[in-house]
Amino acid sequence: MNWADLETQINREIQNLGGRYIWSDVILQGDYHIQKNVKSGEYRLLDGNRKRLLFGSYDDCKAALDDIKPTFPHDHLILLIHGLGRHAGIMDKPKMALREAGFSAHSLNYATLFEGVKDHADHFTHLIENLNGIRKISFVTHSLGGLVAREILSRNTNWNDITAERLVMMGTPNQGAEIAEFLSRMNTFHFITGQSGQDVRPGGTLATLPEPPIPSMVIAGGLGNDIGFNPLLKGDNDGIVTVDETRLNMDHEFRLVKVIHTTIMDHPDSIEAMMGFLNK
Repeated sequence: MNWADLETQINREIQNLGGRYIWSDVILQGDYHIQKNVKSGEYRLLDGNRKRLLFGSYDDCKAALDDIKPTFPHDHLILLIHGLGRHAGIMDKPKMALREAGFSAHSLNYATLFEGVKDHADHFTHLIENLNGIRKISFVTHSLGGLVAREILSRNTNWNDITAERLVMMGTPNQGAEIAEFLSRMNTFHFITGQSGQDVRPGGTLATLPEPPIPSMVIAGGLGNDIGFNPLLKGDNDGIVTVDETRLNMDHEFRLVKVIHTTIMDHPDSIEAMMGFLNK
């Protein structure tokens, strides 16, 4: 690599805020993954430490990945999907708990502020369809991530020889988030959160999204009273999403954890509930 190429790559990282908010995973094999820049259409190959190995075309990155030939340690893969305005790193604590329990687990990254739920599901469906060595998939999600998983599952529950097993949703506004409905009156909310911010409102995308077709667990944050962490919301809540908004219409397992929305995925009670459900 010459200095001109190195300078170009550094400039790309600066322009892309380090890649956390503008790149979406589209291929996964072992700990290695290919991401697409949803703004420029570029691709890059990362290793398990999220270190960039290559910038280039999709074909270039895929060829490099095929040369590495990484594998998964177990044929049951847990895909962790973060929430709106966050990045893959926020799901690292439950990911490590899953890996210590013997699961294959990977925290996916996606550009929540630049695309909508259907776009996110497109990227991850492509990822699932191209997995090698996996027979079962489960999802562990936070907030918006639960709606993305539901969109994926509404299209299919079997991909080649892979079958969807279980779904865990932490703080997901399955009935829509009234706080998003209120904030949507402000142009700033539209500008900052994009289509995904609209997708978490009651109605719209949620109105036509089917209930999950696989066994599901809802983990909600709250205080177990009528006020919750945010007295401006109706009923018990995690500060952003009410307990009632997390519930599904279908039968599902449920756990209330005394924690706020932004850290529910890290709470020991959430991780315990997740592990118990996935091990059934």
